[in-house]
Amino acid sequence: MVKTEAVIRSILGAVRADIRPLACAVDIAADLMFTQHICMDDIRIGQVYQEAAGRIPNRKGKPSSPGAVSRRTQRLANQCWDALVARDLVSEYLGSSLQDIRSPRDVILYLAFYVRLGTPFFIAVQQQPALLF
Repeated sequence: MVKTEAVIRSILGAVRADIRPLACAVDIAADLMFTQHICMDDIRIGQVYQEAAGRIPNRKGKPSSPGAVSRRTQRLANQCWDALVARDLVSEYLGSSLQDIRSPRDVILYLAFYVRLGTPFFIAVQQQPALLF
């Protein structure tokens, strides 16, 4: 998760927010796609949040609720997107100059590709279309 946190920090900078929910979700998505070979279209983001909730303790040291992790992750993913757009880094991290994303899920998947392969999503897919399946 250290590499993932470093990528997120390189996008967001030194924010006060706890970035672990997003980093954990990105790592889980990367594991599902690249280790378990699950097609990205078959990944249910609710399952990712559920697994992340089990890994991230709340303030009392108990597992966080999936709802809380979901909200925190979505908020952070949207902040990442806003920072990418504001700093003109979209093409550097995604490999294409998108104007908008459909959902925070997209940011999670795009970052999973970037973290795991070291290559932006659209460039990786262009070079190896089999990555989508």
